[in-house]
Amino acid sequence: MSTKLYIDDALCNSCGLCLQECGHFGHYQNEKRIKPDNPECSMCYHCYTICPQNAVKLEGCPEVPAFSKELLENINQENLAVFLSYRRSIRNYTDKTLDDTIVKKLIENAKYIPSGGNAHSYEFTVIKSEESKKAIKNELYKIYKKRSSILNNVFLRNIVKPFVNKQMRAFLNDMEYREKIRKLIERLYHGEDPIFHNATVIILIHSKLSIPTPKEDCVLAGYNITLMAQALGLGSCYVTLAQNAINASSRCKKLLKLSPEDNINTVITLGYPAVQHRRIAPRRNKEINWL
Repeated sequence: MSTKLYIDDALCNSCGLCLQECGHFGHYQNEKRIKPDNPECSMCYHCYTICPQNAVKLEGCPEVPAFSKELLENINQENLAVFLSYRRSIRNYTDKTLDDTIVKKLIENAKYIPSGGNAHSYEFTVIKSEESKKAIKNELYKIYKKRSSILNNVFLRNIVKPFVNKQMRAFLNDMEYREKIRKLIERLYHGEDPIFHNATVIILIHSKLSIPTPKEDCVLAGYNITLMAQALGLGSCYVTLAQNAINASSRCKKLLKLSPEDNINTVITLGYPAVQHRRIAPRRNKEINWL
């Protein structure tokens, strides 16, 4: 789809709203409307969405219904609060197949997130075949078995500590984490799936960029997916165990047909829940630091 902006002169009344909304407003001295050919345009399209006359157009973009007041009223704060509070991390799925059209719909909704610098650099890899799942799980088993040998060896732990980040040093010092990894390896060895939980679909969200906010963008894109999945009666779960291991493995990236530059920032499992959550789980209240 082309993203070229243009102004419909027959509709524009030069109200100036597009200028007020434009992030490059300072470049439009003594103007009454934006300049579509501005080379500094970041393609945020705020001018397109805000124009009351529908005079700002996108070449190749079909006309869509305006956001209605009635729609906002249906998504009121009470309903939204309940919807958000019922979201659960699902680790128990049925074997019902997830249709490709549903997966595409989930990913389609991921693109409507706020993105640093309007970069939207995130990409998606979908794992569906049992063969691909098995190959990745086998590699993850090898990775975590190797890590366990380091975690449970005092000498090796002290050697690697200066060369890892703060988070990894915390893991190295955590006895409970070492025990969790030991149990994880044991379950993988016996054919269980404590990483992907036998999910029908696994979605990896990754980016080749380092700036401005690829990690945050991937996490936000993933959360849009989890919320839409809930609306469609699906279950989902973020899987950081897989994310960290795959990023550290050139073999895993090769299996997934990713480039060495790809950094996976979000891994989500998807499928039809095998259980029904019937009430909202309590959460600790959070204190607010007022300044």
